[in-house]
Amino acid sequence: MIPTKTRARRARVRAVPVLGAVAVLLAAAPAAHAQSAPPPPGPPPGNGGDLPAAPGTVPASVPAGAPATIPGGVPGPALVSGRAVRLNRRTRTFTLPLACRQSGTIRVTARLPTARTIASGRYRCAARRGTPALRVSPAIARRLARSSTVPAAATVRERGRTTRLDFTVSTGRSTPAAKGFWTDGHLQCSASGSGQAFLVHPDFTTATTTPISTRAWIAWYTEAGGWHWLGARGPGAGRWDAWTATPTGIAQFHPAGATAPVPWTWGPISVPAGQGIHTVGVYEIVYWVAGSPEYRWQYVNAGPTGAAAAGGGSLSCLSP
Repeated sequence: MIPTKTRARRARVRAVPVLGAVAVLLAAAPAAHAQSAPPPPGPPPGNGGDLPAAPGTVPASVPAGAPATIPGGVPGPALVSGRAVRLNRRTRTFTLPLACRQSGTIRVTARLPTARTIASGRYRCAARRGTPALRVSPAIARRLARSSTVPAAATVRERGRTTRLDFTVSTGRSTPAAKGFWTDGHLQCSASGSGQAFLVHPDFTTATTTPISTRAWIAWYTEAGGWHWLGARGPGAGRWDAWTATPTGIAQFHPAGATAPVPWTWGPISVPAGQGIHTVGVYEIVYWVAGSPEYRWQYVNAGPTGAAAAGGGSLSCLSP
């Protein structure tokens, strides 16, 4: 069991795709609400399958966050929604809605418990959308059915370019619960037409002093391009950072025992204007308990404070 008071504690909200309090943060709020928010992006790249090595030396202070830019446009095929994909156990089929630019091929692997190919095929792209229908073998269907949810990845090939898309396959009869918010950390939306955002690291606490590794992501969405991911090392490329969590927060965020944290902040992150880009902040964490990793991920509130402090939660910012 993870020795933490806030290891995955949800604020009293669900990660539903509504804009909520984002209006007060945007210069052009009325125009922003004219566009509906997309479904949530779902698991970040890797989906818990590319964990770091156990941390050695951790920094004594908080490094400066580097600026970054969301590429915008339509970089390649992407998921339209990050919700779990349901396997029809009777027909052994599932569909994976994609944003696309042309018809292509798809190969799906799942961790059972190691990665193996479970289905493959082609799809037709029309009006920037494709919905490949995939069938698994009876043996694979039985193995998938042993778990209610299974991490999976689609390798999509269009125009000679290969893209990996992480998602989750659901085999249970009930819909998997929506991911919640970390109770701290937030995505500071663009204000006053600045076209810039900042992602503030949660101040994780643990019942006893515990090494942790965290990774920051911003998921961004356009109607034409679907969901894409920006990490500290660029599009689709994240970076694991090592910290020390304590009962009062991350030690590096509280120099000399200061009560108020000085967290790591990633930004400014430039958001292209005129594309209707929605942005969502996500944090992964690995708790190193007796040298073994325990993994979690959740969204952060899209607002000036953490979800609990805000009395509610907003999933996405919108840059009109």
